[in-house]
Amino acid sequence: MAGTEIFDSAEIKAVTDVIERKMIHRYGSHAVRNGQYRVDEFEDKVKALTGARYALGVSSGTAALIVALKGIGIQPGDEIITTPFTFIATIEAIVALNAVPILGDIDETLSLDAASVERLITPKTRAIMPVHMFGVAADMDRFTALAKKHNIPVIEDACEVVGGTYKGRCLGTLGKCGTWSFDPNKTLTVGEGGIILTDDEAVYLKMEYYHDHGHVHSKAHDRGADAKSGLGVNYRLSEIQGALGLVALDKMPKALGMLRATKKKILDAVAPTGIKPRPMNDEEGDTATHVIFMMPTAEAAKKFQAATKETGCPCAIIAENTWHYAKHWQALEDMGEKDYFGTKTPSYAPATMAASDAILSRAVMFGLNIIMDEASVNQIITAINAGAKAAL
Repeated sequence: MAGTEIFDSAEIKAVTDVIERKMIHRYGSHAVRNGQYRVDEFEDKVKALTGARYALGVSSGTAALIVALKGIGIQPGDEIITTPFTFIATIEAIVALNAVPILGDIDETLSLDAASVERLITPKTRAIMPVHMFGVAADMDRFTALAKKHNIPVIEDACEVVGGTYKGRCLGTLGKCGTWSFDPNKTLTVGEGGIILTDDEAVYLKMEYYHDHGHVHSKAHDRGADAKSGLGVNYRLSEIQGALGLVALDKMPKALGMLRATKKKILDAVAPTGIKPRPMNDEEGDTATHVIFMMPTAEAAKKFQAATKETGCPCAIIAENTWHYAKHWQALEDMGEKDYFGTKTPSYAPATMAASDAILSRAVMFGLNIIMDEASVNQIITAINAGAKAAL
């Protein structure tokens, strides 16, 4: 599902333009730019697409998460509730600000379970961070209700669902802040990059200053004469990435349409088996990057996997996914039960994730590419039919 699948002459033209103008930096050199600011244009296009009041391009999805947390004022020792089923960057962003990750359980959508979150809220809880995983939205109605009830902001990690929606609204726009990623493995890519969405002007300004060494940006004077708001970091997006982002957004409807058409073809073909797809909070908003089924038991999932392997098209069992499941992260487990900036971290031992493990051990998955030929699609259909026959 890597966005480079759909690279063509449009990306070459966009990058060539930036290079020929020798204007790589997104800020400064106003007199010689002829009014061309590709990152600004990229941000404006994202705002128009999503309805967000503000959008800030940054150097990666990880940077987006860190800057978003900084923007809402996360301090050392603060607790942030998130999910054990995510990419490790979600946890790394929390730890980068010396805050404490608190892991809830997941539900059968494979998203953070809101009921588990409410049980974990303490006086030190400063944010709730649901993660929209493998194309599908978390239950944002329940998270926004929790945010209102407890006066705790929601940060949406929407890095894996660019273009996805929840009840007609773009994922990333339903919380205080939301983040997108455009890394090489995402459906849309600019090489490396991310963006943060928010409607809160005060939060946006904190993020905008922080992501570029505290600079207060203005086109009224050149870079170097900027005022300083304080200290920051360097998570800027370059003009090359901004130019690629403009192309990516143009291609997004077609890319999502192709993924959705492929997924529908597969699900329609295997429906007679009675196999149960993963439930979703909003099927229409699915970005369709994955086909996932819930087996009745972990043993059935193993039988399903073995049968698909025999067809030459093996599925994955998500509980075995070392890339996205915190149970497998030794570095996180090593952080557990220690004093950490005035807060004792909980245990992150695998046993603490038993409820999530019971769900993930029943979840079998096939990943989809944007461009798939008929033979590849039929191979997945054949594998699912074989798996269903063996397991159900």
